[in-house]
Amino acid sequence: MNKHGLLLRLCLSIGLATFAHGGQFDYQSPATGSAKCALINVIMDESGSMDGDQEFMRVTALPRMARALYTPTYGYNDVFLCSSGFGHGSDKGNAGLDNVRWRSHGCTAYNVHGVAADSSVTAWQSSGQVEDGWAAMQFGMEDVPDNIVGKNLLSHCSTIDKNMILVTDEDRDDRDSTLSATGVKNSVKHNGYVLNVIADVDIDSDADNIGLKIADGGNSNTIYHADSSAPKKYVTIVDTTRSYKDFADGFKDTNTHYSDLVVDTWGAVFNIMSMRSQAAVFADVFVAIKVLEISEGSGGSSGGCGERCENSEGGGDPHFTTWKNEHYEYHGQCDLVMMSDPKFADDLGLDIHIRTKIVRYWSYIKSVAIRIGNDILEIEGTLDEDDAEP
Repeated sequence: MNKHGLLLRLCLSIGLATFAHGGQFDYQSPATGSAKCALINVIMDESGSMDGDQEFMRVTALPRMARALYTPTYGYNDVFLCSSGFGHGSDKGNAGLDNVRWRSHGCTAYNVHGVAADSSVTAWQSSGQVEDGWAAMQFGMEDVPDNIVGKNLLSHCSTIDKNMILVTDEDRDDRDSTLSATGVKNSVKHNGYVLNVIADVDIDSDADNIGLKIADGGNSNTIYHADSSAPKKYVTIVDTTRSYKDFADGFKDTNTHYSDLVVDTWGAVFNIMSMRSQAAVFADVFVAIKVLEISEGSGGSSGGCGERCENSEGGGDPHFTTWKNEHYEYHGQCDLVMMSDPKFADDLGLDIHIRTKIVRYWSYIKSVAIRIGNDILEIEGTLDEDDAEP
């Protein structure tokens, strides 16, 4: 088919900024600029055992992710970072909560070399002892400003791919009894984030099992297994025979508190003990997965824009609706590219092309070709008898 095209794109909405230059970011407003942006929001445990983990994120993981996102493969124009810590410092101001111990480290941006404009954003401490990750995630999302390094996120960016990383080696200390796992999970989804958890979760008693993606209510699981000979430095192992809690051993209540938050989402849980025992191997796998995940714009469980995403469709004479709920009409005759995702299903690739045909004063979708990998399905449409050409 030719290059005439309509590309239905995933929508994402996110923001970062500095409160000194504006206000709080509005997650539900559309981005109207031209830059392709990523926002990484790190929620870091600042208890006394986390010094090495903080150094890994500061020096290795985050800079490598930024450098990769700027490459032509992914094509980002801006990579923003916000971070906050919990377990150290003073209580959250005017939150009305007892001893939450959360604090903002602000927001910044990485350059193409993976260097942060403001290094204090990752200057976490490691001397706390009260860790309420749920409250920290809520505060961390609320803390994102509408401007970062002088750029208004909504007017500067055309898309903002939001990714949250929670890093902790403990289960949750309940410092806000009003919160629930369901409520926190819905909040993450509503704001369009993909959540990933780095926690003390032993995955099938193998340190090379770096991460775990959990689907079907916990009964369909994909293990990210380190393999230095694989192109991406990892292979996937699918297990549909067990609940994830049968083979993923979380520290105390870690699975209930944190692993359950990524069930049936685009995110995953990663083993912090694998990171500590083999940092280089962990970095290869974690960075590869995270960069691909961010670039695919997978917000929440609905593909990039949380609850604002809609079903996309094409039909009628014909009418098109994008996932962002934008509506288009095209009454001509040509070949159109409805969707193209070269990274679909671990790089098998997905393409959907349609061919329209004019009838009298309008047109209809005459045929559809769907390609996944080397397999192609073609579907032919027909007119109602009353609409047939004379």
